[in-house]
Amino acid sequence: MSALARYVAWPPREERRARRRFRLPLPSPLRLPRLAGPAWPAWRRHRAAFRTMLALALLAGIGAVREHHQLVGAVHHYADLCRAADGCDLGGGDVAAPTVTHVAPYVLRYLPVAVGALVGAPLFAQELESGTHRLAWTQSVGRREWAAVRLGLAAAVTTLAAVVVTVPASWWWYSARRGHDGGPDRFAWRAVVWWNDWDFFAWTGPVGVAHLLLALTTGAATGLLVRRTLPAVAAAAGLGEAALFGLEKLRPHLLTPHIRRTRSLDFPSTPLDGWFQGFGYVRSDGTLTRRNPCSGPGLQDFSGCLARHHIVGRYNSSFTMDQFLPLQLLETGICLTATAALAAFCLWHVRRVKTR
Repeated sequence: MSALARYVAWPPREERRARRRFRLPLPSPLRLPRLAGPAWPAWRRHRAAFRTMLALALLAGIGAVREHHQLVGAVHHYADLCRAADGCDLGGGDVAAPTVTHVAPYVLRYLPVAVGALVGAPLFAQELESGTHRLAWTQSVGRREWAAVRLGLAAAVTTLAAVVVTVPASWWWYSARRGHDGGPDRFAWRAVVWWNDWDFFAWTGPVGVAHLLLALTTGAATGLLVRRTLPAVAAAAGLGEAALFGLEKLRPHLLTPHIRRTRSLDFPSTPLDGWFQGFGYVRSDGTLTRRNPCSGPGLQDFSGCLARHHIVGRYNSSFTMDQFLPLQLLETGICLTATAALAAFCLWHVRRVKTR
């Protein structure tokens, strides 16, 4: 018996013949696989959470497709009004239909926390708290196999749901990005699509899937350690939020932002679609400083003060759109590495869990 056959069972030939002979309900024209072995009780145990997650992701994807068409229609409507009025004095927000993209960054920000707490934490904690794990461990299923099947099944469902959510978000971002870049309706995209292209950084590619997988394994490892469902849910939510906060703080340090300098007291212009990081002063030897040496009260000669401190210009730093994808790939690699480490910890620690 192959390794795949232990977890997936195909309908036997007799069953297919019976379906054709007696016309059983819902006949399947294809030989669809069914979960078998330890994967079947894992699905049955957590099917409510898995089905709810997939259903919500599907509804979000369908709604996002509708909202995308609404957004594009609002942009073209605004462009037509501007052309008819020979100007663009109207406000873009007055003619733009309200779209889900206005609130999506704030909702998607806390989605990994919900997945880690409500799906990842009960994955092991619910079994260990109720004692049903002893039944599986006394059968032919080993502890590591039991843990690996549950993690693999949850990861597959989470990945599928994440793809369903991230594809529409990527579509929004790509449409807005293409509209911002050029074309006859560029002014309309700038007026209607007011958010920054970097607002959807975590949900326009593989990094969104990696965030959810990291949250899932964080919750699973927490549940394996705590062994009680409600405390594990609370701890997983806190750890998931801490992980997201740490990634946000680490992100600006993964690559070096572009520096723009001037040889005067005027700040250089910032890229229109850049991620602004900060500004400061340029010394005569070429070094940069963010500290303003002439910020005291009652200062009269600001220029003379800067000259006495050897300040010859100003600068600002920001990430440009050519660094968008490299930053995403770096953060995805970090999240997947941490996910693999947490999954390995679960497989290692499950052999040391005492059967009570």
